Amino acid sequence: MRIIQHNLIIKLFLACLLALINFQAHADASPDIWPYLKQQVFKDRDIHEDQNFLKIDGPKRASSGAQVPVTIALSKNTHHIKKISVFIDANPGQHAATYFLTDQSQQILINTRIRMETDSFVRAVAETETGELFMSAIPIRASGGCSGYMDVHDPELTKDLGKILIKAENNFVTSRIKHPNFTGLQKDLDSGGYIPEWIVKTIEFNHEGEQILAVENQISISQDPFLKFTLPDPLQGNITITAKDTKGNQFNSAVQIN
Repeated sequence: MRIIQHNLIIKLFLACLLALINFQAHADASPDIWPYLKQQVFKDRDIHEDQNFLKIDGPKRASSGAQVPVTIALSKNTHHIKKISVFIDANPGQHAATYFLTDQSQQILINTRIRMETDSFVRAVAETETGELFMSAIPIRASGGCSGYMDVHDPELTKDLGKILIKAENNFVTSRIKHPNFTGLQKDLDSGGYIPEWIVKTIEFNHEGEQILAVENQISISQDPFLKFTLPDPLQGNITITAKDTKGNQFNSAVQIN
């Protein structure tokens, strides 16, 4: 009897182990989605991946799908980059954000936090003034970031709505905007429906009235949007930030460069 039980335990263990291996094998980021997304967004335009000036980076496995840190680095090159767009292949909202650059931000390091619903490739696509496209991509393992439960009635989600924490030091501007950033995919357990989409849509950074960086966000940016980027060197004076959400609210703040 003990031998039978022992064999049963071994079989159950092996079955669970095999199921786990199969799950992991099928859960890895798939490159098969990108050709369809590329065709949808860029049609038949060429996208150059063999380049050394644009790089996106992030964790191999995120500790939270709702707050996945990613870094986009644009180094010195012979092109004038007009904008950098971030895509998450397997997300319900595949286009996460677009960063509009200026003459002052042609060399830049951008840190932000995204939402990821499942394992996926995350891509940065840079577009030049002449329409050339360049790409960097990285696979990241994460889950549940877009549709994960949020209590719409929790007052902490909207307490200090639009409050901006911003600092400028060590050649970086760091900002965080208090906002729930509802994706429109999260369930409202009380009504049985979905919490309506409500996000910080645009963010603009200016130095003495001149734009340094502008951002257009979509639903795949995390709650309490975080953004950190390198300042052009050297700059003196004030950096102002203006953000607007999809309900028409506008939030403003400023900081003195240290």
